[in-house]
Amino acid sequence: MKKILISTGGSGGHVIPAINLYHHLYQNFDVILYSDVRGAKYIPKDVNKLIFEVKQIPERIYLIPLKIIFLFHAFIKSIIHLSKNKFDIVISTGGYMSLPIVLASKLFGKKIFLFEPNSIIGRSNKFLSNFSNKIFCYDENLQGLKKKYKNKIIKISPILNKCFYNKNILDNKNSNIFRLLIIGGSQASLFFSKNLKSEIIELATKYKLEITQQLSKNSDDEGYKKDYDRKNIKNDLFFFRENFLCKNNNFDIAITRSGASSLAELSHMNIPFIAIPFPHATDNHQYLNAKRYSDLNCCWILEEKNFNSGDIFKKIDQILANKNDYLEKKNNLKKLNDNKSWENINEKLNKILNDN
Repeated sequence: MKKILISTGGSGGHVIPAINLYHHLYQNFDVILYSDVRGAKYIPKDVNKLIFEVKQIPERIYLIPLKIIFLFHAFIKSIIHLSKNKFDIVISTGGYMSLPIVLASKLFGKKIFLFEPNSIIGRSNKFLSNFSNKIFCYDENLQGLKKKYKNKIIKISPILNKCFYNKNILDNKNSNIFRLLIIGGSQASLFFSKNLKSEIIELATKYKLEITQQLSKNSDDEGYKKDYDRKNIKNDLFFFRENFLCKNNNFDIAITRSGASSLAELSHMNIPFIAIPFPHATDNHQYLNAKRYSDLNCCWILEEKNFNSGDIFKKIDQILANKNDYLEKKNNLKKLNDNKSWENINEKLNKILNDN
């Protein structure tokens, strides 16, 4: 049985796809997930893991020498570790901590796969593409990758938690209640928490509304609830729920940031969404993620830099006044995800890794 190391770190955007990948592989391979302290909080207890901490240095020019020293130390640490722990394949889902582990793996002649869910390759994976054998990605037109490495691309369907494939998609078409979901990714969105409440309250003056909203940490959830209750808006407020859409997907529209996993989950559950990409995401990758769905006529995009008070009300009011556009996007999402099953994805992943 081949032994596989999956390296991931930092944000939920890196770690959650790595966990889903782990669950695809663990029955046919001896798999272990390596992450850092930040990423460890997302990893369930049933996942075989090891905390491999690589100290992250802020992106400051004057700190570059210190960063090189820490990376070199982590590289030596990785060599020592890998000399004692044998792996056949190393898969990186990106993140700063993957650099020394993958480079050390190359030194030992291991097969190296990269996993890139975004529509532009991340900086760590971009550097590691020079040493990789193949690159799993959702977008065959992956931006930022050198042309000479395009032949390394293996396009796969989004890798989601298995619960998404076992869940019936609920239908709200016979209800006069408009059900709105607001989510901000694994860390939620402070921008959403600060700017959308007045928009929701205004919408409730025109439509019968139910709101499910993820709030950022330290938000005044009690104040939110009081304001919604005062306006008779049925509401469900939360900070973080694991695999939330597996348990509740009866929504007409979502307002969301544009992490690759969030958009893939909404798409799979056939929920048209208004994407407001995080404008400070590295290499503007959230905008490019949203644009991929927009180009397929599956969503709407509002950019935060152009955002004005009232924009959400206007957009949703426009959508509800013109149901043809809404229904077209919903139908496009359905077509996009037809015949995508856990079994098909699992078979493809296992075959590729067994053949290499």
